[in-house]
Amino acid sequence: MLDGFLENVNLEQITTQITTYLPKVGVAIVLILVFWAILAVVRKATNTALKRAGVPEAVRGLCKRFLKYAIVIVAVLTIANNLGINVTSMIAGLGIAGLAVSLAAQDTMTNIISGITLAVDRPFKQGDWIKIGDIHASVTDIRLRSTVLTTFDNETIVMPNKDLASQQIVNYTLTRRIRVRVPVGIAYKEDVAQAREVMLQTVEGDERVLEDPSPRVIVQELSGSSVNLELRFWTEEPWDLYPLYWEYIEKCKKALDEADIEIPFPHLQMFLERSEGLADLIQSRSQD
Repeated sequence: MLDGFLENVNLEQITTQITTYLPKVGVAIVLILVFWAILAVVRKATNTALKRAGVPEAVRGLCKRFLKYAIVIVAVLTIANNLGINVTSMIAGLGIAGLAVSLAAQDTMTNIISGITLAVDRPFKQGDWIKIGDIHASVTDIRLRSTVLTTFDNETIVMPNKDLASQQIVNYTLTRRIRVRVPVGIAYKEDVAQAREVMLQTVEGDERVLEDPSPRVIVQELSGSSVNLELRFWTEEPWDLYPLYWEYIEKCKKALDEADIEIPFPHLQMFLERSEGLADLIQSRSQD
């Protein structure tokens, strides 16, 4: 049985094929080692560069994985081509598979790319107080696909990064100095200069209020029922914006009350013109 098998096997042909492939296998092993070294060097260099740039660890990990997959794919195609394997069909298959994955995970990839963009641009960092639309919140966590925000009412908002990247972001923490605006309306009969002096006295001695630029009170608007004034001053701590606003709204109200300066509420005045028809109506009513 063994003799029959050996008779059917062409040892010379097998030896020729092995001899032909041995150099290719050796080159493939060398290529594996070369690509392994390239991968290690590139990942280390990328991690160092991103770390120096202040990119979050999660984004650094994602970038390193992308580089790893890209280098592995190039290595596999190069080694396969060296071994005589037709890589054209492999590339076509990878292209079709990549297209299917990209269509299925389009939103996810968009959010991830937006997360990387936010990490590179760094419009905010964890712990910052930001405003997006009408939402005021602190940044709790920055993830690959989304960013977690916590509002002043302790509500947790998980916002997709693509929505965050497409909106205007106001970062109150990025610039320390911030201006507080306190609007107060007084009656038209009151003296604006006196009201200005009374309102400015409310900020005297408050160490939270900066002396330069100095506090001021301006006439903001002549509305239908009041002369609208606005107390403006600067503070170093952005987190004090709303506490100071609420505090000085009350302080200005009390100070103006003590100075007998009226703070009017919206009202409507009606003027009646004297006419013959009105006189006849009044006369008929009096006769009844």
